[in-house]
Amino acid sequence: MRNLFILLLAILGPITSFAQGIKGKITDEKNGSALPGVSILVQSTNNGTVTDADGNFSINIAEGSYNIVVSFIGYTPQIIPAVVTSGAVTTLNVSMAESSEVLSEIVVTGSRSGGRSRIDSPVPVDIIPVSQITNNVGQVDINQILTYIAPSFQSSRQTISDGSDHIDPAQLRGLGPDQVLVLVNGKRRHQSSLVNVNGTVNRGTVGTDLNAIPATAVDKIEILRDGAAAQYGSDAIAGVINIILKTRTGLSGNVSYGQNVTSYDKNYVLNSGKDASVNISDGGTAQVGLNYGFKIGQKGFVNITGEYVNREATNRTGTYTGQIFPAVGGKIVDDELLSTKGLTRNDFDMRIGNSKVKGGGVVLNASIPLTSSIELYAFGGYNNKKGNAAGFYRYPNGIPAAVRPNVTTVYPNGFLPEINSDVTDISAAAGFRGKLGEWKFDLSNTFGKNDFDYTISNSVNYTQAVSSSTFQTKFNAGGNGFSQNTINLDLGRKFDVLYGLNVAVGAEQRTDKYTITAGEESSYKNYDVAAGVAAGAQVFSGFFPQNAGSHSRSSVAGYIDLEQDITKAWVLSGALRFENYSDFGNTLNYKVATRYKFTDGIALRASASSGFRAPSLQQRYYAKTNTLFVTQNGQQVAQESGTFTNDSKPAEILGIPKLKQETSQSFTVGTTIQINNALELTVDAYQIDIDDRIVLTNNFNDGGNAALKAQLAAANATTANFFSNAVDTRSRGIEAVLSYNTKFGGNQSLRAVLAGTFIQNKVKKDASGKPIIHASDILVQTNQVNTYFNREDMSRFEIASPKNKQSLTINYKVGKFGVMLRGVRFGEVSYWDPTIDPTKPDSWPVNTLTGQKETLDQTFGAKIVTDIALNYDLVKGINVSIGANNLFDVYQDRHNHSGNFSLGRFVYSRRVQQMGVNGRYIFARVNFNF
Repeated sequence: MRNLFILLLAILGPITSFAQGIKGKITDEKNGSALPGVSILVQSTNNGTVTDADGNFSINIAEGSYNIVVSFIGYTPQIIPAVVTSGAVTTLNVSMAESSEVLSEIVVTGSRSGGRSRIDSPVPVDIIPVSQITNNVGQVDINQILTYIAPSFQSSRQTISDGSDHIDPAQLRGLGPDQVLVLVNGKRRHQSSLVNVNGTVNRGTVGTDLNAIPATAVDKIEILRDGAAAQYGSDAIAGVINIILKTRTGLSGNVSYGQNVTSYDKNYVLNSGKDASVNISDGGTAQVGLNYGFKIGQKGFVNITGEYVNREATNRTGTYTGQIFPAVGGKIVDDELLSTKGLTRNDFDMRIGNSKVKGGGVVLNASIPLTSSIELYAFGGYNNKKGNAAGFYRYPNGIPAAVRPNVTTVYPNGFLPEINSDVTDISAAAGFRGKLGEWKFDLSNTFGKNDFDYTISNSVNYTQAVSSSTFQTKFNAGGNGFSQNTINLDLGRKFDVLYGLNVAVGAEQRTDKYTITAGEESSYKNYDVAAGVAAGAQVFSGFFPQNAGSHSRSSVAGYIDLEQDITKAWVLSGALRFENYSDFGNTLNYKVATRYKFTDGIALRASASSGFRAPSLQQRYYAKTNTLFVTQNGQQVAQESGTFTNDSKPAEILGIPKLKQETSQSFTVGTTIQINNALELTVDAYQIDIDDRIVLTNNFNDGGNAALKAQLAAANATTANFFSNAVDTRSRGIEAVLSYNTKFGGNQSLRAVLAGTFIQNKVKKDASGKPIIHASDILVQTNQVNTYFNREDMSRFEIASPKNKQSLTINYKVGKFGVMLRGVRFGEVSYWDPTIDPTKPDSWPVNTLTGQKETLDQTFGAKIVTDIALNYDLVKGINVSIGANNLFDVYQDRHNHSGNFSLGRFVYSRRVQQMGVNGRYIFARVNFNF
């Protein structure tokens, strides 16, 4: 480290002192307190800075006349003229008034030059002022907050999806959770250890658990809607989400409680005329958040956040209409048994809705100046949450006859097995940044770790229960872990070339590690192979010892990033990044972007870039046997499906292509229009071509192959699936945001934001309209391409997420009273049955209710969800809010497609999602800020 420091000094030159320019202090107009983190920009240049913990700032600049743009979230931005004379320092002290204004906020994501306002950025960046928004909404986690305010972002809670019930997968532009890079304070955030392997819209992907970061700790979130792999590395195909933590001093926090107060129809038969509506109050969610910041010395700060959330489960199941108990003498005995037991069919409900989750975390964000030009910074956190979700009900009739006598001694009415999760997330980042001569530097180390452990309760291993009624009902099923360590060195300098050239260079070294921990023996072992029943804990069998272990890889990267102001109106930027992976070799990616201002308020911007996503270690090494319920001949049947690694023997036998990285080409063009700093319109169109998209295949049986049959039997499985690069896709879309902000009448303000996204995601097809599938000759010759990738898989890429989403948010405030009204329109989604041929209607089955041929597909119409919140300032620093999310209790259309689960159990399912399945949510919140 000492030699590196000496080398940097030699390269960058001597430290220069502040001799000429502008300095000053920024304070709050109401109470005179200093405002740290305020953005100071010299208009029409890339020269800018931010205030320190005491609100002070200084800018080196040549003599001349300038306009200084001062902006900060929650305050009205100001443009102040200033004159700098040779050898002198101009003092500029500014008092800022609170406002909902965010139009001219300075962005730090997508550009390394600093000092770009959102309207001047050559790429589209959304700014979500989370610290303000949480005062007016009932959502308490980041995923749900972003879903309802950022149209390009979508996250829907899953149900009966194993671990995905406990960590919500999130998408940007309808692409995969693992095609979005997440940063915290500009540093790469680690992914979750969870692999989404069940039948959800994000099947086969690995995402980042945004909800592990308490919303109370977040100041704002910047969403870069553009490919950025050349700037930030792997995963940044769809864009980048940068979560910026709070830096303010003082005490603030909130306490909230809410629950679903809703009504839905449990009747599973469509158009039957029967009224089966039920009134429900569930899903109670309590949240407490506390944030405190204090100074360290004159310019340093420490900001600490603690948050706790307790979310109860919700249930939107239908009334089960199938057979419950075994037939006696050929006679179904359900009715008489139910009456003698004092039971009804509702006692056999499944749980379709939110899982139960409780937990919390602590976040630290700190900065300590070491010299006048160098600071030490650190941030990180600890989060733990425990979840509980259910699987499919095991009705007495469905319990295998071989074990029924013993199992029913413990579970006389069957059982609903439960998955209990224990998810721990740890992160820590520390570094030095500042100036060495004319160069800015940032040397950091970032570490992150996610552990996901499973306990299965209210269950049974059937093979253990074959000969004894003293079997286990609770199992330690093992778990997964993922850790990542990243070392970064970033250097930047501005040169006096034309109207300013910013040069940034840097290097990165990253080490990833993925672990599988075996479950206890009874969670996975087959104690009686001859019994012919499923082995392992019902609903989620444990991880096998032969699959347990640690797997790691490393990568090194170097980049150069140039941003040139050619004129006051025209900026051109470009970046190159070279990266080498220990397991995949090299990749070189580029990005170019430009923005041209025709007037001060109208600009055109465009970008082009290449990108990549290295297969995650989870996708390379995840291996497990799961109980899946799949459609066979129109019925849902249980199937023990083994997920094998891409380089396993079963993969070799079947001819599964070798796993490699995804690559992309992205293009964006857009315009920005700003009038009087009150009205702003941005419109951007994009196209993203992604080659070699990684999917989790469907389930292959042994096909009579003795070697494959033996491999499956060793894993307690009857089928096998794998991760593989299957298809190429093209994503196109238009994104628009219209914002209006005004103050009038002395104490009134109005802010309105109309935003929308229109998405078209397609799997690339040949001239005949069939998808181009990257399958091996073995798969083609054995007619197994449809198992490799089918219609349902294609629908997950194209239509299972909303194809468009629009939102209108209005915030009005008069004196101490405020109101927020928001409407979000979720576009239509569709499900495609994997088995039918849509071009051959003669082969379609007949609907027993209508007598008509049906495709088994289903399209779900667009829905509008309305939110309202009323808030009032009780006294200075204390505000109360009451409101409702989904005020009019809107539900998604009932699922009646073939992928839904029969006999009334599922009114709503996991296959496609728009806005969740929980209905109206009423909440109250107290916010304080001192």
